[in-house]
Amino acid sequence: MAEERDWEKKRYDSLIKITRTMGGAALSGAVPTPTLELAKQLGISIADAWMCFDIYKTYFGKDLSKRDLASMLQTTGVVVLGGGLAGYAGIRLAQALLSEILEQIPIANSIITGIAFGSSTFIIGLAWLAIVEQNYFAREADET
Repeated sequence: MAEERDWEKKRYDSLIKITRTMGGAALSGAVPTPTLELAKQLGISIADAWMCFDIYKTYFGKDLSKRDLASMLQTTGVVVLGGGLAGYAGIRLAQALLSEILEQIPIANSIITGIAFGSSTFIIGLAWLAIVEQNYFAREADET
């Protein structure tokens, strides 16, 4: 029973982190930044990576090392994660281009890019949470 509550708290804490990062990405995306879109994308990408590292730390109580990442890749599948990283880069570049195009329509630009940035961060957070939880439960099963 205590183990179930511990797992639920980890998930709750991780969902709060995802939501907080999503809100920051949405607000950052909504702010018009002519000619600075790639810099803004870089900042949001760093925040997304930080969120992922923080979720890992919530579950395992330590920073994500190269060895731990390699272990997760074996469990999850390199193809899935590699495809996800390529898709992530494509999404961020497309969002930067969309924002530059929509700069001529100020309110629509803010609304559309804010939603796009926030939702992609949210989806990335949920996908990473699923990967971390899969590894967490696999390790728990190995220990028992």
